[in-house]
Amino acid sequence: MKTIILFGALALVALPATAAFAVPMCDGPDFERLHKDGTPIYSEIDMAAMAEQELRARGIDASDTRWWNGCLQTFVRENGRTVMKFYDPDSYREIPVN
Repeated sequence: MKTIILFGALALVALPATAAFAVPMCDGPDFERLHKDGTPIYSEIDMAAMAEQELRARGIDASDTRWWNGCLQTFVRENGRTVMKFYDPDSYREIPVN
């Protein structure tokens, strides 16, 4: 009985940790920074739209692009299917999700 409880407790601790490894992390813009008048320095919506245009210019059929964990999250049309992908905001390289 003690071993079952021990394995259960271990699983509860280990599962969230393994999920964290699958999350892409990037050094995107700091959307919390403000001008002296209190307005945001960076517009998240505008920067996502500009990044989507850059992805399209690079031949990536991106749509519905947004910022997620500092990375660009976008939906790409491939082989008749729409798949979610992540891209580095500096190099526009795809970030594989583990």
